[in-house]
Amino acid sequence: MSSYAVIDPIIEKWAASLDTKLFTEWADAPARFFYTSGDLPFECFQISVDVAENNRVAVYARAIDTNDGTDEKLVQSWLGSIPDFDSMMSVAVATVSAWKARRRETPDSPSPWE
Repeated sequence: MSSYAVIDPIIEKWAASLDTKLFTEWADAPARFFYTSGDLPFECFQISVDVAENNRVAVYARAIDTNDGTDEKLVQSWLGSIPDFDSMMSVAVATVSAWKARRRETPDSPSPWE
């Protein structure tokens, strides 16, 4: 059996703790993901979760856009059991936080709004 129902309360808690919107579908199919901003003006990161299946769940963290062109390098995933899901989300959020604090490979572009 596959379902998001068993993990939704935890996903909702993490999205709320980051004050971001939880998306629940993509291309007319169930999905769970949210975005969090990084270094202004343009950085964006995503944490997404596959549907839980056979007591297993996968969590993904990825850069959508970075100021220094490293978005393709900033991708990580975790696979674990449903009882470990909250811990996996904690690690994913901490990973994105570390990416936000990384040393930039190239200096940030100047903000077009300053």
